[in-house]
Formats: sequence, structure tokens, C-alpha cells
Amino acid sequence: MEDEAELVDKPDEFLEALGEGLKQREGVDVGLADVLKNHILKAAPAQNAVAQAKDAILKLAAERANPPQPEVDND
Repeated sequence: MEDEAELVDKPDEFLEALGEGLKQREGVDVGLADVLKNHILKAAPAQNAVAQAKDAILKLAAERANPPQPEVDND
């Protein structure tokens, strides 16, 4: 019973553990889980947390759409 009260008293720790647990689950996109953990899963998220998360998702999508190309040696 005391452990439950501790979790309620520390929402930041609970949300941090939730984000980390999400990243560890099989089949979960780790990049998107990171976005959630860094922007949304906060006890007191920023006022523009959704906009920040959207920007991070768009950046992630752009990186995935245009992966770095290996350098080709033309010798």
C-alpha cells in the first residue's frame, strides 16, 4: 500500500518509467516512443508540447524518408 502512495506522489517518475517501459515493448517504434517520452509523458508538459511532438515526428519522418547514403568510391 505504501508503494502505491509513493507512485502517486511522484508522477514524473511514473511517467518516466511508463515511457521507458513503452520503449522496451516488442513491436513499438522506439523513435516515436522517444517523442512521446520527451514531449508528452510529462507531469507538467510545455504549453506547446503537442507542437513540439509534431515537429519531432516530422523530423523523424524526414530522416527515415531520406536515410544517409553510403559514400561511393569512384576510383
